Amino acid sequence: MRAPHQATPLPAGSAPAPGRRERFLARLRSLALWSELIRNLAVRDVETRYKHSLLGLYWAIINPLATAGIFGFVFGVIFHAASQSVPYVVFLLTGLTFWNLFANGVMSATVSVTGNAALLAKIYFPRVVLPTAAVLARFIDFLFSLFVLAVFVALYRVPVHWSALAVVPVVVVEMLFTLGVGYMTAALNVLYRDVNQLVGLLLMVWMYLSPVMFTVAQVPASLRPILLLNPMGGLIQAERDLLFTGHLTDATYLWTAGSWTALVFVGGLYLFKRIEPLFAEVM
Repeated sequence: MRAPHQATPLPAGSAPAPGRRERFLARLRSLALWSELIRNLAVRDVETRYKHSLLGLYWAIINPLATAGIFGFVFGVIFHAASQSVPYVVFLLTGLTFWNLFANGVMSATVSVTGNAALLAKIYFPRVVLPTAAVLARFIDFLFSLFVLAVFVALYRVPVHWSALAVVPVVVVEMLFTLGVGYMTAALNVLYRDVNQLVGLLLMVWMYLSPVMFTVAQVPASLRPILLLNPMGGLIQAERDLLFTGHLTDATYLWTAGSWTALVFVGGLYLFKRIEPLFAEVM
């Protein structure tokens, strides 16, 4: 007779069921295995977007310049907005460059699954590849915008601090946050197609609540704690600080944004995988 404390042996050839942590790590590994497909889809996205355009990739430069010009005139000339450390046009263009990486990435990710229904019907691959590739494609646009920003920094002779190198890991955090939000909106947009319209509206409001056209110091002290609830606010402020001042206005905003990023990325990936089995029923 087997002792009461002995565990029942597993059948030959079987293995313990993986826990949540193991399943999550397996998803990340599968995402890495499909990295080449992600890269190819991202390149295809960029090529398709500009294929029949007269100006092609130049639109990645024209769009941020036009936006910065309009906002710079409205806020810098009419409302006399100002920044303390750099010319306002450089200040504004910096905020828009990093904001557009997030906003364009989320918008592209939102429609990535519904916009590739024909591809999904032909071959199998993890559906999470699509929003990931969509965000990566917008990162390519971001690199062109970053070049434009560098030109303006040189034209206005704005000194760039050595800490600008630390912007790279902050941009990585922003990409992870963008992916997390994009996974959520992409999955929900399959079930509810008006999510795409809602995301566009929310992003517009979100931009005006983020320090894109203003600094944290210009926000009343009583309202600054609210910025802790806005990860993009902390990330944009940190990116601008590291580029031009060499020190963070308040490191709390960056650490809080990092915490939000971890939560949103894991939660977004989890939500996407939970909703993914329903894709075939509604597409």
